Amino acid sequence: MKKGFPKIEYDKAAKALSLSVSSAKSIDSDIRGNVVIDYDKNGAAVRVNVYDFDFRAFQKSKVAIGKFAKNRKTPVLVR
Repeated sequence: MKKGFPKIEYDKAAKALSLSVSSAKSIDSDIRGNVVIDYDKNGAAVRVNVYDFDFRAFQKSKVAIGKFAKNRKTPVLVR
């Protein structure tokens, strides 16, 4: 895993939650409902995007997500 990963980002305007595990270029995606999983050239997952993600639900879970991120030394970014 490259330095700086995994990353958790939430974009309020787009209502999108993104979990990135690598900076590798995505060449394929699998879409199931509001979830998109991006894969690199080797078939490894590099990113999971959840669209139409309710920020209020995110705020309720923010403490748990923060603890999870802190324990795993994972940055959590909210834009």
